[in-house]
Amino acid sequence: MEVHRQTCQKCGSLDMRNILVREQGRAQMVFVRCADCDELVARYRLRDYYHHGKDAESFLRSMGSQSADSGREQLNEFNRVQDESVAAFEEVVEQLRREGKDS
Repeated sequence: MEVHRQTCQKCGSLDMRNILVREQGRAQMVFVRCADCDELVARYRLRDYYHHGKDAESFLRSMGSQSADSGREQLNEFNRVQDESVAAFEEVVEQLRREGKDS
């Protein structure tokens, strides 16, 4: 696995702010802006989006027009994504720590 922290190309800062854009029927976009100099650093299109600490309703809104067969199926998907996201985040943070990139 390769782990990378976003760095501002203009000022070299690691302090980033995300701007999430949702539009019905379109993939969500994230614009990454440098918190120090306000430069655009990157733009991502998201296939799916999980926001830790939010409820299943937030997850379902992020899915837009996608639908599952049942509410139970949707809740199971939310729980799966939540568990996978927490585990992956912990692994990434640990790798950054090992590589001395966590500051």
